[in-house]
Amino acid sequence: MQPHIIHFPSQKPWPFSDAVKAGGFVFLSGQVSMDDQGSPVHGSVQQQTGIIMRNIQQVLATTGCSLNDIVKVKVWLSDMRHFEAFNEAYRPWFGDAFPARTLTTSAIAFGLDVEIEIVALACNKEITP
Repeated sequence: MQPHIIHFPSQKPWPFSDAVKAGGFVFLSGQVSMDDQGSPVHGSVQQQTGIIMRNIQQVLATTGCSLNDIVKVKVWLSDMRHFEAFNEAYRPWFGDAFPARTLTTSAIAFGLDVEIEIVALACNKEITP
């Protein structure tokens, strides 16, 4: 028997779901700094990180979850020189309860500097897209 899988489709013009709830977890697609129409928003690493974290917060809310439910974060930076600036902008979103995290460097879509993907523990709230 296949486990129950819920897709939360993206309103952006690309073929992916913003999130998928399955097996007790919520998986968010990688988030880059974008506005609601899917246009990239360039700026400093701190600005991009803030936009991404707000977008993650919004997507999690559509699944019935919050930042407190995040268990794993994967971060891509365009350059390791952004490490300190990223951490400065990232730290306040979690208080003292940081999720596990992986960070690496890579070219990022649209010439942006930050991409973040998360896995959260699924909440018991029954929310469907």
